[in-house]
Amino acid sequence: MVRRFTLLLLLALLTLPSMGASKDKEARKILDATAAHINKAGGLSIQFTATTLMGKTNQGSVSGRMDIQGKKFVMDTAEMQTWFDGKTQWSLQTGDTEVAMTEPTGTELQAVNPYAFLDIYKRGFNYKMKQGTITNGKKGYKLFLTADNAKMEIREIYLEVDEQLNPVRVSMRQGKRQWVRIVVNSFATGRKFADSHFVFPKSKYPETEIIDLR
Repeated sequence: MVRRFTLLLLLALLTLPSMGASKDKEARKILDATAAHINKAGGLSIQFTATTLMGKTNQGSVSGRMDIQGKKFVMDTAEMQTWFDGKTQWSLQTGDTEVAMTEPTGTELQAVNPYAFLDIYKRGFNYKMKQGTITNGKKGYKLFLTADNAKMEIREIYLEVDEQLNPVRVSMRQGKRQWVRIVVNSFATGRKFADSHFVFPKSKYPETEIIDLR
């Protein structure tokens, strides 16, 4: 599952108290403000650590770098490199001589992009918020989202945002016990990337065969 994020987003060790299914106006205000802040930030570069858990059992962790611009991203970890140009995704495992070309679904992208919550929190989620000390020791906001429908792919989202509205920790639950968490270790905004940055650079990997799985 770490490979699927290597691909995603980690379980909150901090457990929020039980919350009823309601839409907290202050929580929505912070979510909207965070989404607007990220959308205005231009290209992003983050350093992250991702971990997956089954219940409380750690299934493995991976660290890496991700460049994000709109819906496009490039991710680089010790296990895998991934390019996504907004439609097509190329995934190359370290040491492999074949790169897989796919057109991922929205659900699959949520399992890769730590900022996927910017697109999904408005649809079918209830949310609550508390203010306090967050993962990096600074003051910020703790937001807990639960799906209206228990059949949804993403059941819960736990999000920590600092006072500058930068997400520093995102956790998602899929199914009954599968959690994935990303901790953002560094965050840079205002980057400008050419469209080609998000496309598999065939010239750099002349011996690599493209396997078209679309």
